[in-house]
Amino acid sequence: MKKTLTVLLCAVFSALTSFAQNPVPAHFDECVELMATVWRLSGAEEYNRCRVPQYAHEVDSVFGPYKDHPVVQLARQYQNESGISYDAVASYGLHLTLNANGAVVLDDSFLEGSDNSFDRWSEQQKKEFLEPLNDFYRKSHFHDWYLQQDILFDEVEEAFEAINQQIDYDWFNGYFGAESGSTFRINALSPVIGCCQVDDSGNISYNANTVLPVVIHEFCHHYCNPLNSQFWSLMDASAEKVFKEREEQLRQSAYISALIMMNETFVRASVIRYMKVHYPHIEESALVKEEERQGFILTQTLCDALKQYEQQRDKYAKMSDFMPVYAKMVNDFDLKQYKKRQKELAKKNATYKVNIKDGAKNIPSGPFTLVIKFSKPMVNSIALHNSTSGADFPPFKSYAWRDDKTLEVIFSLEPSHQYGFVVMGTEFPTKDGHSAGKNTEITFTTGK
Repeated sequence: MKKTLTVLLCAVFSALTSFAQNPVPAHFDECVELMATVWRLSGAEEYNRCRVPQYAHEVDSVFGPYKDHPVVQLARQYQNESGISYDAVASYGLHLTLNANGAVVLDDSFLEGSDNSFDRWSEQQKKEFLEPLNDFYRKSHFHDWYLQQDILFDEVEEAFEAINQQIDYDWFNGYFGAESGSTFRINALSPVIGCCQVDDSGNISYNANTVLPVVIHEFCHHYCNPLNSQFWSLMDASAEKVFKEREEQLRQSAYISALIMMNETFVRASVIRYMKVHYPHIEESALVKEEERQGFILTQTLCDALKQYEQQRDKYAKMSDFMPVYAKMVNDFDLKQYKKRQKELAKKNATYKVNIKDGAKNIPSGPFTLVIKFSKPMVNSIALHNSTSGADFPPFKSYAWRDDKTLEVIFSLEPSHQYGFVVMGTEFPTKDGHSAGKNTEITFTTGK
């Protein structure tokens, strides 16, 4: 089986291997890098987080003149109309290959229906995107530029290998009970999304606490997604009700259906169980609370289900045997009681103020500093998403926390332009385990 997995690192790693072998080797993929570059030029927020300054500058300076190329405009259209973003972008890149003439074409070796992320593209989109993509590829001399990055790519691969050695690849088949020899393709996304960063000495580095759970997460998708699909009819009605409860928040992160929500929740609960087995000192309740804060409110239910599975492996040899029990626990989830409990917890959330109002006009072009001030000490993270109005996300430069309550984000604005973003208050965690509560959408225009 070939399966696309997307790991949000600062590179593209791909390999075809068995879980039961040595750590999966990693390397870059030109077509996924190409797609990530197009989406960065389109202004997609999730592709403008690069924490390797020299690489971000290189991409922007070389390809900046093509930010209004037809393929970039089409990318914006797909984001706004179809929500093509995040893993769907890298997945399309994985399904591309270069033919003998050096043209970008779709690879027909993948099994139909084997990649849910790729399936978020309509058949028309998959085909119509190729011509402008090839035009961009040729005119920008992307291939020549890509070959010139080999030194940096080697450094990234070497840095990642230290993390790679820490992953227990045998756990996956053993835990889920899959057939031995299962094969898959793993990809780590793009030149601009960054668990990878530069340390104080200017060297590429990875934070194991950040990267390990992400890599494990993506491997788990290989197992969790097919299981949910196979047993979907046993729990779809209950899952739909839960999805409706958090639909707005989940859609902001491109989780656009109940099945996708359940895939993510199953994976996140599995990661928590992996982490608990391999790092017993980790507090599971804190991990669960973080996932629930991001909208995956069935995480505790699924963690409880997985604990039951672990304790009864003599009865359930593999996860597929246990799925009817899993589905029953989903159906038994008390949504009303959950909502009542959330109202009480909401009283402990932070509030925040933003230094720009929704609908603001004539904002000066050039550097602009967005300031968000919170009422409580916050975890130093950032959660700004694309506008639901279709307005362009402001070109992102950098961000910094000035203190535990003040976040500053620097954008570079063009004149006579409409921009928009969403402050995802639900994804800004407080240091005492709550959040900033509500999401705020802001659109504004710059002056001439």
